[in-house]
Amino acid sequence: MDEVRQAVQICPQRIAQAIMRQPHSQLEEVRMRLGRPPTYLQNGQERQLVPQEVCTSDLQEVLDRASASSAYAAQQMLKNGFLTIPGGHRLGLCGRGVYKNGEFYTLTELSSVSLRIARSIFGVADSIRSYLWTHPQSTLIIAPPGRGKTTLLRDLIRQLSDRFSWRIGLVDERSEVAACLDGKAQLDVGKSTDILTAICKAEGIEMLLRTMNPQWIAVDEITAEADVEAICRASYCGVRFLATAHAATVKELSERPIYRGLMQSRIFGNVVRIDAQRNLHMEVAND
Repeated sequence: MDEVRQAVQICPQRIAQAIMRQPHSQLEEVRMRLGRPPTYLQNGQERQLVPQEVCTSDLQEVLDRASASSAYAAQQMLKNGFLTIPGGHRLGLCGRGVYKNGEFYTLTELSSVSLRIARSIFGVADSIRSYLWTHPQSTLIIAPPGRGKTTLLRDLIRQLSDRFSWRIGLVDERSEVAACLDGKAQLDVGKSTDILTAICKAEGIEMLLRTMNPQWIAVDEITAEADVEAICRASYCGVRFLATAHAATVKELSERPIYRGLMQSRIFGNVVRIDAQRNLHMEVAND
């Protein structure tokens, strides 16, 4: 099934029909903001989809369809602020936060949703695949949000797994890389890849290391100190990493407290930078 057609099944009919009239190849996101016309993101530009404003019932319909009318699934989605739906498409939510005993509990009064289209693009890692065969060092993919880090990571995992038969363990915390459903990956990550789904990266790394004897471990979006600590511990056991992080340059990354120690540890020998035109630049991290 076409990725866009699959994703918009959770949208109200008039919005889904308007989306289907747009060119699909570069469609990245659909946004619905209460009291505003819905928009779509294409080639990095946000454009109005239809003039009719989004109403409360539209947002509730999206929530109901995404959770398959399951009260438990809806509750978890509101607590986490997002849900990954079949196909790996990610639905993000905004609204009023509710706290209990000083901790975030749920969202109420939804104000907007964003639907991010997931798609496998085969071949985007072609230019760096062979380099990693001859320089098999831990590799970090960096770019600002929306430039295709996850897409590149997915294809790189697939190619290293299929072409070189390297054992790769994937910690797919948000189900966006492989998008497993009933244990089966909906997005191709290779025949030699073992997948942990919906487990936090730090715990998943430790679990893979103990149980699956991986040669490589892949994670999407290093964001927490616990992630960094787990990567450091596993790398000392000889495991290599494929990972992503939000940054435009190595310098920018190294200036952030969470990443400074990681870069100084010299774990990542390679950095792949994605520029504004989505060209790939292989850089040596430790120079």
